[in-house]
Formats: sequence, structure tokens, C-alpha cells
Amino acid sequence: MDWLRSHIAQHPRFAIGLGKALLLAGSILIVGAVFARAGLSNTNAERAAAKLPPLHTLAEAYPQYPTWLVPEGPLGFSIAALLVLAGTGLTGLAEKVAKRRDARSTP
Repeated sequence: MDWLRSHIAQHPRFAIGLGKALLLAGSILIVGAVFARAGLSNTNAERAAAKLPPLHTLAEAYPQYPTWLVPEGPLGFSIAALLVLAGTGLTGLAEKVAKRRDARSTP
């Protein structure tokens, strides 16, 4: 943990940018999964009306798209949540360091 704090102290602006990027990536994955699940539910409703068996994964419903990017199970959502938490934590630590650095440099 000390090596992380030393790197953040050396480059706080970079750490803030990296933290925001991790937060954004995790958030996009979660929101994308919500929309994908809604699309799958819509597709299954149409299939039920046509008396066809339901689809269980996004890859079955959308074979032409790279659906491996979208979290569908507990592991995928856990990874996305860890990205959000890591981004939030890194951004918080880096902003504290940046505020301390700015307070020291201002007379």
C-alpha cells in the first residue's frame, strides 16, 4: 500500500485521471449490462409470443456483437463493481494528495 501512496504522491494528476477512467469503465459495464438484460427480456417476450424457447445469454440473442464485454453473471458484475470501487478509492486518495500539495504551495 505504501508503494501506491508514493506513486500517487509523485503524480497525483495522473492518479486522478486513472481513477476516473476505472470508475467510468466499471460504470459503463454495469449500465451496459442493464440495457443488454432489458434487450434480452424484450427479445424473450417476442419469442414467447411466437412460442419459441427463450434465450439465456446475450451471445445467443446477438451473435454478431462482441457480448463477452458485457457482464452477465455474478463474476462479471463483481469485476465491474471492483473497477468502480478501485476507481473511487484511487480518485479519493489522489484528490487528498493534490489538495495537500496545493495547500503547501500556496502561501
